[in-house]
Amino acid sequence: MRRTHIWSGGLLALVSAWCLVWLIPESTAPAQSELDLSPALIPSIAVGICLVLSLVMMVRALRADAAEAADLDEEFGEDASGVDPAVLANLLIWAGASVATYLFMDFVGFEPAMSLFLAATMLFVGVRRYWEVALVAIVAPIALSQLVFHVFTTELPAFWR
Repeated sequence: MRRTHIWSGGLLALVSAWCLVWLIPESTAPAQSELDLSPALIPSIAVGICLVLSLVMMVRALRADAAEAADLDEEFGEDASGVDPAVLANLLIWAGASVATYLFMDFVGFEPAMSLFLAATMLFVGVRRYWEVALVAIVAPIALSQLVFHVFTTELPAFWR
């Protein structure tokens, strides 16, 4: 597992560096005015975090002694169960729900689509207090769209606009 962590960290670091040096600058437009944030800011922060974490993973694996290297294998070995039908079913359910929400957003906008997705998610994971489901499903998408509008001056997709 130590070797896997080293190679994974190195590969992720290379891909992150490539994204920071070439892909993000080439794929984003410059800021439109002096006070605007660059469209590359958020992707650069996210990829920068990936770069730092991949380097941490690689350095930790390189510096691990025999006892620590054994701890790196904790999630594998006898306890490894592989992918069972329940895991695949959950993966397909979440992938389908995500794609449906993305497509649904074009027709009804961000707030209604996210409200339905949040409500379905909360019910799926076992939240049974319906007032909590309703509160989160209504408040979170509206708060997020307002935050995005006021902080980034960007409107999320909406049906009525």
